[in-house]
Amino acid sequence: MTDPFPESVQTGEDYGEVNSVLIGADIYGWALNVSKGGTLSVEDRTRLQRAAAELERSLQTFPDEARLYYERVLQIARLALAES
Repeated sequence: MTDPFPESVQTGEDYGEVNSVLIGADIYGWALNVSKGGTLSVEDRTRLQRAAAELERSLQTFPDEARLYYERVLQIARLALAES
């Protein structure tokens, strides 16, 4: 979660179905809660599942150089879902 934000991505722009900044912030927030031993409410789990699905569908719209960053964000979402 400490990777630098990709320079090739326009801050705050939408790529596919997701906002370039908000998608990471949302997923990191839910994942941080889970990593500290917390649990997700049914509503938050549903939101995280939706965010992960939207990001997965949107990966190809990001610049090539930025895809690894967003693939890691998606992996974080999947891990949080698996642990919650």
